[in-house]
Amino acid sequence: MNTCFISYNIMPTSTADYFITLSNKLSETNKVVVIAGKIRETKIKLNKDITVLNWPSERPTSWKDFWFLIKLVRLYKPDMMISMFGFVNLFLIVGWLFRVKIRVAWIRTLSSQYAQKKYKVIRKSLIYSLATDIITNSQATKKDVALFFKIPERKITVLPNSVKNYKNSLQKINLDSNNLLYVGRLHSSKGIDVLIQAFSQIVQKYPNLQLDIIGQGPLLNQLIDLTKSLGLIDRVSFLGEKNKETVLEAYKKSYCTIIPSNSEAFGFTVIEAMSVGTCVIGANNSGIKEIIVNEETGLLFKTGDFDALARQLERILMDVNYRNNLANAGYSRFLNCYETTHAINRDTMFFEKLLNVRI
Repeated sequence: MNTCFISYNIMPTSTADYFITLSNKLSETNKVVVIAGKIRETKIKLNKDITVLNWPSERPTSWKDFWFLIKLVRLYKPDMMISMFGFVNLFLIVGWLFRVKIRVAWIRTLSSQYAQKKYKVIRKSLIYSLATDIITNSQATKKDVALFFKIPERKITVLPNSVKNYKNSLQKINLDSNNLLYVGRLHSSKGIDVLIQAFSQIVQKYPNLQLDIIGQGPLLNQLIDLTKSLGLIDRVSFLGEKNKETVLEAYKKSYCTIIPSNSEAFGFTVIEAMSVGTCVIGANNSGIKEIIVNEETGLLFKTGDFDALARQLERILMDVNYRNNLANAGYSRFLNCYETTHAINRDTMFFEKLLNVRI
C-alpha cells in the first residue's frame, strides 16, 4: 500500500469538499495522511482510516512547520505528496530533500494574482522546479504557469475544478426574475465596476431589477461611491461575505449570475452557478471562456466592455425562454464536465497511474 500526503484547509467550502472527497477516494487503495492548516466543521467527512494532522501554523512558513513536516516524512515515508496554495513551498522543498518520488503542486491562480517582485517570482520558479508534476485548473493557467514560472509544459496536467451537484437540494428556492448576482472578491481584477456600469444602463429599461453583490475586498468603498454617483444606491446591495449555503441559495434565486473578471484562472463562480441551474454571463477571457460555450451554455462579452455586457443582459431579459435554454444547457455541461463525482473518478485515475508507473 502506497502512502499519500495531501495538504489543504478543511473548511465548509467547495474547494475543501473536493479535496476531502479526493482524499476519501484515494484512501480506498492507499494510506492517506491529510495535513491541514485550518480545521473547521464540514458536512462532508474524511474517512476514519485517514490520518488528519494540523500544521503548527495555519499558514506554514516557519522553521517549526519545516521540522514538523520533516518528522512526518521520516515517520510515514510517503510515496506521493500533493499540495496547493500556501502549503506548496514546504511540501516541495521537504519532498525533494527526502526524494519523495511524486511531488505534486496544484496551481489554481494566475500570475496576475501573484506578487510581481522579481525575487519572489524567481524564488517561486525555483520551488516549482522541485515538483515532479504540476496540476492546473485550466489551459489558461497551464500556459500562464509555463510562461511566467518557466515550467516545462510536459510537467503540467490540466484537471479542471469541480463542485457538487446542488440543484436538487435547492428546489424550494424560487427564481427571482428581477435579481442579478455577482459573487467574489471585491478586487480591481474582478471587473465589478464594469458590471455596475452595465447595470446602470439596463436598469433604465428594466427599473425593477436588483443587483446583489456578495463578497468582501479592498474595493468596497470605491464601488459604493460608484453606485452613488450613478444613482443606483437603492438598486445595488452589497451583502458582504456569506456562508456557502446562503451563496448557493443566492445563485438559485438569481435570474443570471455575472462573472465580469478581467482575468480568471478558471472561473469557480461559473461552475457553482451552473451547478444550481442558473444562467451565467462571463467576460470573454482566460479560464472563463473554457467553461462557457457562447450562446450555447451561457453568454460571453468582451472583457471590460460594459456596453457589451449590457447588450447580453438585455438579450436574456427580453426572452425568458432563451435564458432558460442557456441555463439548462449550462447545467448539462456542468454535469458532464465539472461535477465532483466525474472529476474525482478522473483525478483518482490520474494519481493512481502516477503511483503505478513510478513506484
